[in-house]
Amino acid sequence: MADQDSMQDQQSNQAQPNNQVQQPVVIRQGGNGLGVVLAALIVAGAAIYAVNVWSTTKKETAPGQKLEQGIERIKEAAGKAMESRQ
Repeated sequence: MADQDSMQDQQSNQAQPNNQVQQPVVIRQGGNGLGVVLAALIVAGAAIYAVNVWSTTKKETAPGQKLEQGIERIKEAAGKAMESRQ
């Protein structure tokens, strides 16, 4: 009888699934904030670059216009000088 009980126990253990529950996979969020710091550095760099390009463009535009005005004045003066010689 004891053999039958142990045999039934073995069969019931084999028939029943493992009672261990598999833990769910947990994705941890947060951390030490390295991603936030990196994103802030990228945004700051983009802002500095934009200001630098804007100021450089502004500086180049003003002298360019003044140079064109100066060339026009020289042409006018040269034209007047040639007219006065004739």
